[in-house]
Amino acid sequence: MSIAEYDARDVLNSYLDALNKLNRSSVCDSAELGYPKDLIKFVLRHCIKTIEDEDKRIFLRNAYLLLANFHELTDEERAAATLISEIGASSGGQSEEEKEARIRDAATSLRAAMERHKAELAILEQELKILQGNNPTSASAD
Repeated sequence: MSIAEYDARDVLNSYLDALNKLNRSSVCDSAELGYPKDLIKFVLRHCIKTIEDEDKRIFLRNAYLLLANFHELTDEERAAATLISEIGASSGGQSEEEKEARIRDAATSLRAAMERHKAELAILEQELKILQGNNPTSASAD
């Protein structure tokens, strides 16, 4: 399917739904996205360039950067990410020290995914700077 075959509004709404389900983790499974990341990036860039309301553009730029959270995870990484969110969501039964130790153990399995997150975030930040430089409606004082 080509990009022209997708409804930009559906792509954007699907992505916003995925963001609403985020558990504040910096590493999420890209399977949670309803559309391919490249398509979501394309739609977000188009919206950032064409929407005139600065508050909406700021929101969209932040949503663009959050794409760095989504990765194709291995089974081990997926299990570790799930465990971390479960530990964070549990309210009792363990001391804070026990929770922290379990999170540290799970985070070890996510180290490579966290490195991918940092690298992709840097790329997305650069893409936004370039996009902002090409956007005549941008009111940036850079």
